[in-house]
Amino acid sequence: MMYLDHLAESIRRHIPSDRLPDGDSGALLRLYAVLLRAKGTNVTESDVHDAWSAWMAARDAQHDSLRPYDELAKNVQQQDSLFVAAIRAACEDTGYRRELHSGLSEVLYPAGPPVTEQESREAFELYKIMVQSSESLVSRRQGVNTFFLTINGALLTASGLLVQGRGEIKLAAAGIVVLAVAGALLCLAWRSLITSFGQLNSGKFRVINAMERHFAAAIYAAEWEALGRGEDPKIYRSFTSREIWVPTALLVLHLLTALVGVLVATGWLVIKT
Repeated sequence: MMYLDHLAESIRRHIPSDRLPDGDSGALLRLYAVLLRAKGTNVTESDVHDAWSAWMAARDAQHDSLRPYDELAKNVQQQDSLFVAAIRAACEDTGYRRELHSGLSEVLYPAGPPVTEQESREAFELYKIMVQSSESLVSRRQGVNTFFLTINGALLTASGLLVQGRGEIKLAAAGIVVLAVAGALLCLAWRSLITSFGQLNSGKFRVINAMERHFAAAIYAAEWEALGRGEDPKIYRSFTSREIWVPTALLVLHLLTALVGVLVATGWLVIKT
């Protein structure tokens, strides 16, 4: 048997016979075996659906479910959960646990995973350092948010003072444009930093999850599983996706302010005082 067939048979053992498609399902199970090798226990319902779609396209190109996973009805999406569970169970059976990024375990443990008690203690100390660095990153992130909120508040206050001033209105409008452009640039930098913080913390937790595989309990991996692995926004929506609303809203406000300021400064918009 080909090496993929061994993995495919392992997956088949975890799928009830009445849930397998009619006819020869070997080709579909081989695709699931490819997912097992490529994603391991990180495989998702969307991955399974994509593999099924590639298989079904050759059998029935007009099938109603040949569409992106996000466009499927909820009850149809739920049908893929069984096959995800089967692939993950086959990972346990075969000892094949590949991390989300290929080569992560090899980089993390260049001399091999911890075996002796001393090596396990050293790995646990490194694990605690990684968890602490993730917590420190959250604190730095909060500090950055406070800094940018303060600067934006100061810029908006300065713009308000210029509006209330009794000087030349076109000159005041030009000053407001300068402040608004500076605010917009700061908001763009703020958005970029929030995204970078989110990506960096995601990387830290991939390392943490990889280390937990060698402990008696994997609390962060279990928490991620309890949150649906981030696949259902009703269960969990990342903090980054919500946090980025603030700089985005302020960016729009600064751009609108700059537009009005330009119109006033150039005489296209006349404001009577």
